[in-house]
Amino acid sequence: MILKFRYEPEELKMLRFLHGRMRLTPKDYSHFLNLEKGFSGEKIFDELLEESPEEWTILHDLLFDYSNTFFQIDSLLITGDCIYIFEVKNYEGDFYIEQDRWYTAQTNTEVKNPLLQLQRCESLLRRLLQELRVKTPLKALLIFINPGFHLY
Repeated sequence: MILKFRYEPEELKMLRFLHGRMRLTPKDYSHFLNLEKGFSGEKIFDELLEESPEEWTILHDLLFDYSNTFFQIDSLLITGDCIYIFEVKNYEGDFYIEQDRWYTAQTNTEVKNPLLQLQRCESLLRRLLQELRVKTPLKALLIFINPGFHLY
């Protein structure tokens, strides 16, 4: 059962309106496209989770403030046995990893390592759950939703 739905981010709405009325700077336009693509990928993943059993609890797009640190979780799935954190990426194209650094194969440009973001969220949520005395196991999963993504 979905208890919290995902809504279009305000920043994306604002950039969409601005893009329709003016020419965005190359940096803003790139950011706008990344937000659009990310939101689109998250919505595709949300549709896949809609097929989950009714007894599972699903929460989308969560923002936590724990220990004076903000962290965001794309989707959280709570079953009777486990709590799952899903970090959804809508990357497209060829990527490779070298010494824990991620690169695009086309331009050999370094990109942010999505595993670091996931590990940070997992660690902070685990600490929060421990503080709340929740003993349910926690698993974090990185989901690449785009079929045109390849990791080498």
